[in-house]
Amino acid sequence: MSPKVLEVDDLVIWFHSYDALHETRASVHVGKGSQDDHNDAKIWLEPTIEVERAGRTLRNHELKKALKQIKQERDYLLEEWHDYRRKAKG
Repeated sequence: MSPKVLEVDDLVIWFHSYDALHETRASVHVGKGSQDDHNDAKIWLEPTIEVERAGRTLRNHELKKALKQIKQERDYLLEEWHDYRRKAKG
């Protein structure tokens, strides 16, 4: 299961379970109203915050809003991602 980590208005920030199992860099996905891996944006959290793909569900201003929130919550998101990754790897 891919857990939702934050919600900002109608934006959903979530971890993808595949990423936690197979990638070493922390990342989040951002969707509008729901979680859709094929259409949502993917944002790297480390080493710096960087858009890996903008996706198809967010308008430019929504992506900027998500990036602002991710920057504000980066420490929390990193802590949660690493905790989730440890649990996913069992």
